[in-house]
Amino acid sequence: MGIPISDSQAVLQNTKLDMSHQEASRLVEHLQTMWEGYCTDGEGNSNGCEWLPVEQIGSMMCQELGYEDEPEFEDALKGSFADFLDKLPYVVKQEKNGKLYFQIKPELPRSQWRATKMTVKISSTADLWRTCYKSPYATIEIPELEFEFSADGKRHTDSIYNHIGSAVYNLGNYVQQGNSGLSDDHKNKIMDTVIALNMFLDVPVPWTWVVHDPSGMSEFKPMDGHVEVEYLEPEPAAEPAAAAAEPAAAGEAAAGEAAAGEAAAEQPQEQQQ
Repeated sequence: MGIPISDSQAVLQNTKLDMSHQEASRLVEHLQTMWEGYCTDGEGNSNGCEWLPVEQIGSMMCQELGYEDEPEFEDALKGSFADFLDKLPYVVKQEKNGKLYFQIKPELPRSQWRATKMTVKISSTADLWRTCYKSPYATIEIPELEFEFSADGKRHTDSIYNHIGSAVYNLGNYVQQGNSGLSDDHKNKIMDTVIALNMFLDVPVPWTWVVHDPSGMSEFKPMDGHVEVEYLEPEPAAEPAAAAAEPAAAGEAAAGEAAAGEAAAEQPQEQQQ
């Protein structure tokens, strides 16, 4: 038996969604846009600049996103910009000559994909604050509810809590719009799912969060012993260029890339043209 449609607004009002999620999503999207502007050719291919300076990019984001000052920006980030980058599984940082630089790891070529299944057992509300990066190709399953987050071709990085909270909010709004052409019975079933997902945020019983990723690019942070990883394919052979790279040569290249990244951040207009 579904929840009456007339009562669904009350359900939405009680939805457990951390509203900082929306601001975090805006920050992540802007960071991705800046990275693509400085370090890609507009079609997703690297233009040779693979490292950007943390301090300069943080200052630019603060200004471009309309924050009044650095303290307000850090309040939105819940810490420093460098700490914010540490929360993103697909971001790598390194220090060079006393300065911090970062890069967004590129997507793996299909020849390097490795189908992976990752499972996290949710036993308490503390488990919900683990960061989950869902690659554009991954699906996420909650088997106890027979519920699935489909692959949508976009990167999604958030706590498990907010992944679920967003689904609750979006499904509820879909029903509330009233122009979906769905029958009342179908809408009631959707609202039953909304209620069940919302209840799972209280972790009344242990349940599981399963990521199925044909690319193997999805990650958790922390990626510790609580994440059960199952590889569904053998490890792919290393690309010839990658196999030939030596650590010393890689270090020299990173130094050159960092210098290029700093120049790009200090001259945004010229780089973007």
